[in-house]
Amino acid sequence: MIQYIKAEGSVSNKEAREILGLAESTTKRILREMVQDEMLSENGERKAKRYFIKQ
Repeated sequence: MIQYIKAEGSVSNKEAREILGLAESTTKRILREMVQDEMLSENGERKAKRYFIKQ
């Protein structure tokens, strides 16, 4: 996931789901945990939400 974001600049939930091959709820949980662990930051709401590497 981190490598993808470094290459592309950000990732959406849908893109993350396709990369990981996991269910939507599992992908959301993983992204939420990465935000809580301050690995990622998020911007936008609902389907427009994007995740970035936290700087």
